[in-house]
Amino acid sequence: MSAPFKASLITPEAILFETSVVFAQIPVFDGLVGILDKRAPLLAKLGTGILRLDTAPNTSQRFLVVGGYAQIKGDELTILTTEAIPAKQITQETIASEQAKLATVKGIDLKAMEQRSAIEARIYAMRNLVS
Repeated sequence: MSAPFKASLITPEAILFETSVVFAQIPVFDGLVGILDKRAPLLAKLGTGILRLDTAPNTSQRFLVVGGYAQIKGDELTILTTEAIPAKQITQETIASEQAKLATVKGIDLKAMEQRSAIEARIYAMRNLVS
């Protein structure tokens, strides 16, 4: 069994989560990274997706995170993100609101495509958190 290590989830507004965890699954820009204790140091760019922090073997906290960075150094994981929403706050209404935002994005230029892609990534992650 993995030994606990410190994990912190920080947004510009607040420290949302700071406790010991036994496992973390982080959505990096090109996939998922699993973190256990005694991991080699790592600095990773976050994407949009589900952050899972296991505080005990059958207990986990999940968040939708959007961008930022994660660093593991020694026995400490620090996640700095621009946005983190706890899974329990995401509802079908939240998803419907994001779909409404998506419908308002018009155009075929690069900026519009990037906006659509970002909103679609949020919707995809939200649907996986709700189901």
